[in-house]
Amino acid sequence: MLHVGDTTIVDIEESVQPSFVPQHLLPECTQEAIDEHLPWMTPRHYDVAAGKFRTSVRSYLVKTPRHTVLIDCCGGNHKNRPYFPRFHQRDHDWLARLSAAGVSPEQVDFVMCTHLHADHVGWNTVLGDGRWRPTFPNAKYIAHRDELARWNPSSAQHVASAQNKFTWEDSILPVIQAGQSLAVDDGYTLDDTFTVEPSPGHTLSHVSIRLRSKDQHALFSGDVMHVPLQIYYPRWGTSLDDDPQLGVRTRLALLESCAEQRTLLLPTHFVPGTGCTIERRRDGFAVNWNEDNH
Repeated sequence: MLHVGDTTIVDIEESVQPSFVPQHLLPECTQEAIDEHLPWMTPRHYDVAAGKFRTSVRSYLVKTPRHTVLIDCCGGNHKNRPYFPRFHQRDHDWLARLSAAGVSPEQVDFVMCTHLHADHVGWNTVLGDGRWRPTFPNAKYIAHRDELARWNPSSAQHVASAQNKFTWEDSILPVIQAGQSLAVDDGYTLDDTFTVEPSPGHTLSHVSIRLRSKDQHALFSGDVMHVPLQIYYPRWGTSLDDDPQLGVRTRLALLESCAEQRTLLLPTHFVPGTGCTIERRRDGFAVNWNEDNH
């Protein structure tokens, strides 16, 4: 458990495993860079035998003095994702892990999504009686207005993606139909604690969620970065980004801000989920892990 001001943050992990071949995720990645950073990446962040980065899929559970908030919702169970085996027809114990953290689905007040890819909205819904229904019956589900429009097949802003097929129908639309969706814009603030900040690149309406409490900051950065090696090489484009060069600019600005403000950085896919801080160096940036938890 992490403490930021008078909030608590708990990592609710769905899975962790080898995932990306470095050059597939980061086309500019070199073997020399891998070799240089292997001592700290192995075994937590890099699987030598598989030749792949290890990544987590997780949610963050945040308790404020007033509300219980989930940041992103992993891949979910029983979702049809034939294009992505890691998320296809899974049967995870994520709900049991949420319960172990002392929270039932009925107690979640808000779900905040950095973006609407399949591995961030899966637990938005669960399958019951042959239909998808919201997992959190009392929650408002918060997403950026333009991100919702991008994935809505009936919207003029819709842009289809083979890598997100079926997600609208099983994980987003049921929430809208239940009247639980809340579309917001950049700068939206919840509870005087969470602020929606633009961080485009991975998707054009991707956001980060800043937490402020008692002069302390944390930043839930979604997929601005997928692996910690990107802290050392932020100018490498990412193959998963809709606009890799825009992603580079966002990543550089985010790292600069985190280093300046000593912000606790909490990406979705880093292992572990206890976060890190960013150190500014003459030649770029470096990561400092929460030593007590790493």
